[in-house]
Order: sequence, then C-alpha cells, then structure tokens
Amino acid sequence: MATKKPADSGIRADTFQTNFTSGEFSPLLEGRVGLAKYKDAVSKLENFYCFPHGPVDKRPGTRFIKAVKTESAKTRLVPFVFSTIQAYVLEFGNNYIRFYKEEGQILSGVSAYELATTYTTAQIFDLRFTQSADVLYICHGSHAPKKLSRTGHTSWTLTAYDYGDGPYLDENATATTITPSAVTGSVTLTASSGIFASTDLGRNVRIQQALKWGAAKITAYSSATVVTATVIDDDDSAFESTAASTNWRLGSWYVANWPAGQPTFFNNRLVFCNTTAEPNAFWCSRSNDFESHKPTARDGAVADTHGVNRLITDSQVNAIYWLTVDNSDMFAGTSDGPFKIWSGIATAAFSPTNVKVDKQTRDGASNQAPTPAGDAILYVSRSTLKVRELSFSFEKDKHLSANLSLLAEHIPKPGISHVEYTSEPDSIVWAILTDGSLISMTYKRDENVIAWHRQILGGTDVEVESLAVIPGVGGTFDTLYMIVKRTINSATHRYVEFLENRFEPTTLTDKNDAFFVDSGLSYSGGATSTITGLSHLEGQVVSILADGATHANKTVSSGQITLDRTTERCHVGLGYTSKLVTLPLDAPMATGTSQGKTKRISEVLLRVYKSLGGQIGPSEDNLERILTRSGSNPMDSSPPLETGDRILNFNGPHERQAKVTLIHDEPLPFTLVAIGPRAEIQKR
Repeated sequence: MATKKPADSGIRADTFQTNFTSGEFSPLLEGRVGLAKYKDAVSKLENFYCFPHGPVDKRPGTRFIKAVKTESAKTRLVPFVFSTIQAYVLEFGNNYIRFYKEEGQILSGVSAYELATTYTTAQIFDLRFTQSADVLYICHGSHAPKKLSRTGHTSWTLTAYDYGDGPYLDENATATTITPSAVTGSVTLTASSGIFASTDLGRNVRIQQALKWGAAKITAYSSATVVTATVIDDDDSAFESTAASTNWRLGSWYVANWPAGQPTFFNNRLVFCNTTAEPNAFWCSRSNDFESHKPTARDGAVADTHGVNRLITDSQVNAIYWLTVDNSDMFAGTSDGPFKIWSGIATAAFSPTNVKVDKQTRDGASNQAPTPAGDAILYVSRSTLKVRELSFSFEKDKHLSANLSLLAEHIPKPGISHVEYTSEPDSIVWAILTDGSLISMTYKRDENVIAWHRQILGGTDVEVESLAVIPGVGGTFDTLYMIVKRTINSATHRYVEFLENRFEPTTLTDKNDAFFVDSGLSYSGGATSTITGLSHLEGQVVSILADGATHANKTVSSGQITLDRTTERCHVGLGYTSKLVTLPLDAPMATGTSQGKTKRISEVLLRVYKSLGGQIGPSEDNLERILTRSGSNPMDSSPPLETGDRILNFNGPHERQAKVTLIHDEPLPFTLVAIGPRAEIQKR
C-alpha cells in the first residue's frame, strides 16, 4: 500500500529592494531574474520618478499659467535662454509668438505681448532653432532663415538673416555665360541659355571676371535668361566688368529650398544643413562672422576663415536632420546614422581645407532635435521607438549609440515625437509620445542609472503637445514647461503649464506648500472658504489641499469652489494617481529559485521619507490605506509626514508571481526609499 507524502510546510523568505534605479521593466523581462538590474526594477512606475541615488518620489503637480492664444490649434513652446537668470519660453502659434518669463506670461499693458510672424500652424513644429546670446536663428524649408532678437522683456524683433556672399553650388562646367549690366548697385544678369527660375528670388550669383570674383543677390525674375540682382554690399564683392563669363556659381539657397535641418554653432561658425535639393549638405559661415558664407577672397584664394560647404557622401543620400556639437566635434544626425564632422587631425583647426566626415554608427536618427545630457547626445531613433545615447567609446575609439530603451521597450510606444532634458535637480529626460502621452527617464550614466517611468497627467482626454526646458526662477533648478490639450466642460482647451519644483519640507509638519495637483493654482491670504479664479477648470472635479490637510473634492462652478472650512493656504487642481507595482517576487532558496513556486506575501516593510497617505495591496482592486492618522495625532490638525519604517500586514493570495501594488491618489507627498516583502514560499 502506498504511503501518503506529507504536504510541503514551506519556508519564510525576507526580501528587501533597496533602490529603484532601473525603473519600469519591460514585461518581456519579468523572467530575467538573473539580470543584475532586475533587483532594482519594478513592473509599473506611474507618476513617480526615480532619484538618481535610488528612491522614488511622487512627481509634483503642474501649475496653470495661461491658455494659448488659439485654443483650437496646435501650438509650440520654444526655449530662449540668454543666461540662467534671463530665460524665456516662447509660444509659437499661427503667425504669432507670445512670451513667458519666471512662470508667467509677459504682458504689454493688460494684453499679452505678441510678435507677428509668417509661420503657420502647419509649419511651427517643423521650425528648427539655434541660439547665440540674444539672437535666436530660425530655419524652415519654406522660409528664408530669420533672426529673433531681444533687447528687452517687451522688445523683440524678427528680421531676415543676411547670409552675405554665399553659400554656393559647384562652379559652372558648361559653355553658358552670365553677363552683368553694371559692376555695382542694381544690375541685370543675362545668361546665354536658360538657367534661372522664378524661385531664384534671394539666390546669390557669383561671377569670375579677369580672375576676380564678384557677387549679387537676385531680386526679380524676368525669364529663364534674365534676372535683376543687387550687388552684395561688401568691400570686395563688386563685379570686375560687364564682360560675359563662363566662370560662375549659383547660390545653394533660394525660394522653397532654404535650410530645413537643425542648425548649430561650431568653431565660431553658424552652421546650417539640409535643403530639398541637397538634403545631405551642410554650410558653415565664415569664422567669427555669422552673416557671411563667402567661400574665397576676391582673387579666389581660400583662407582658414572662409565659409565651408560640404556634402555627406555615403552609399546612400543621407538627409541631415540635425547638427549638434559635443566638445570639439560636430555631429550630424542622419537617416542612416550619426556622422562626426571635424578637422581630421586632433591638433588642427577646422577650416575649408581641413574637413573630415566620419560615420560613427548605422543607428539612424529621426527628424527631431537631439538633446545634450551630461557627456552624451541623446537622440530619437529613425523608428522613433528608441532613445539613443551618442557617446565616445575609448575601447572602439569612436562614438557609439547605445539604446537607452532596451530594458523598457514598451514605454516609448507608439513612438516619440519630442525629447527634452532637465539636468537639475534630478537629471531627467522627458519625452512626448505620438499619442500625447508623457514619459520620462532618470538618466545618470556615470552611476549606471537608466530608469524609465510614465507620467499620466490628471484630467480628461489629456495630451501633451509641446515641451520646453529653461532655468527656473533664481536659476538653481530647471523648469519643464508644457502645452497640455484638455477636454474641459466638454470643450477642447490648450493650456501652458509647468511642472512644479520637487517638494522639500523642512519639518514633518510642513505640508502647506505641497503641490500635488495638475493644472492647479494656489491661494494664499486671509481665511476664506471661497476660492475663485478657477474658470480654466470649469465643471471639473478638483482635488484640494487646504492648510496642509486634504479636503473633500469639489466641482468648479462659475470659476469657483466653496470649501467646507476656511483656509489661508490652498492648492486646487486636477487629481492624479501614482502607482508602483513590484516585479514578481524573487527570493534566494537553498533549493534554487523561488520562481514558479506558490508563494504568499504576509507582511511588507515600507521605508518612507516625509510621506503621508497611500494604499497597498496585492492588486489595484485589493488595497488597504497606509500612513494615516495615528492615535497620538491631534484630531484638530492634519497628521504630520512620516519618515522611517512601517511594517504592514499584507493579506496576499497564494500565487506564483506575488507582486506588491502601491497606490497614492491624494494631494500629498510620498517618497519610497525601500520596500521589503516577507513571503511564505512552498518548497515545490
């Protein structure tokens, strides 16, 4: 007769996750328990972000500034940074720019200060920028480059960029001649065969006569053989005579063929790239002269200071989407990978005769501006599903482009449309997805911290459409501005909002400035129970923190709410929920892994820092409140924040994965330092 085998009694296992520096892991990695980063990751991280040194912090709320000028149309934000204490955000809309400074809109009298432009709604997201001091250079393929200059908070001018003598295509190699009617001023240029087009307005023409070069800019088109031009006002740009010449060059830029790629500054030169006719070309101005692309002296001699014209040649034509500079080299992001542009010799200066273009990798880029971050350049891949890190490898003696999304490949889907970076205080990359979602990544390469998280703004039908980062008030921290598309009271609105600074209370009872609501505003003053000025949230159910204590939600009516009690300090806005879910529990066992074994979590140790509120449980529909009022807290005041350890009973089911779910949905701070589940694990 067979003997009945006794049931497994199981063992108790204590685990302790000390940090979260690997962020949210891909679901495809939940079986990779042997991966070093597994122990520092979670399976869900929403509306939290990871500190570079380990803990996760509930993200602060967004503060409402103003609705955009035309709320029915997509609008774009652009940074303008003169210095850490003179920084602006520019609102580009249909044929206008508005301006923001120090978390508010710049006014002229009682109205928004505004500048007229010719950029339409359909064009503003294709604009590309680079800045030098008080001048922002603007590129678009359908517009000649322009300069936006600032002389005061309400004194901005938008003017044409004068590119001077150049840049040019290669010298004519045919028998066609060009004859100028005069040597200076307004001249008629007559070609012996049809070489001109109606789109040549603004195009330069360079003619060599008696070994001397002169140049003019086309101002009117008459026919394929006749145009009117103005000789360029330069000490050595006049024509030598009115003789016909076969030695001529046409300009690289003209109507509908203007530089469209991201420009930059390199070696004291202003550099443009990518026209329709030459998508793989880049053009450098003269050294220390941003408004001249003159390729040679009048006699044809080429000096180190002259302009530089080059094509990136490869096995295919690679459109240059962006240019950026890292240390002493310039990099071009193309559809087939990044190229390094330099002098070719470490000790030689970049010049017209010292130009080398070296392909770094075949990891193609998308048509989005990159962002510098630490010692690297971060760019969006050609597929838009990856963020790549272009950085130097001493082992390979070249730049490589690591995939920073490898362990969280699900987060950038359905694709990234824009990336920004805040270096202070916590080194975070922010990205908008094509569906309007906002994601982020704590990035600290020297500490091996790459932690992805998702930020889900409070409200209905929310989409983030634009981001801009500038130094915040005082210049200490960076501030993330955004345009948020919202459905409010059944209508579409677009608001300019910014992410509040991290909440850093000095004491455990200091909660008055905890700002954890979205599209929110604050009241400070005499005791009142009526909060007004909330018309941008009309009809919305809002979350409230009054004098450091949570308050019952209210619905905004006629732009105001009435509280159940008076308050002197109040924050009102849309509530949002922060979520953290651990990976399947993995505990070391003498018999091997705990994976696949039935287990039950019975207790959880939470180590928190200046936190209050929250819920915990085995799933979102099975939660219990934590960090609430204790018997020693006075009933007539809000309980203090808590720092330290809490050991909580946890009624987990018997299951094979065993996860811990932590939810925080109150307008209060919450920082998780570590988490330690205790589990009973069956032996088999």
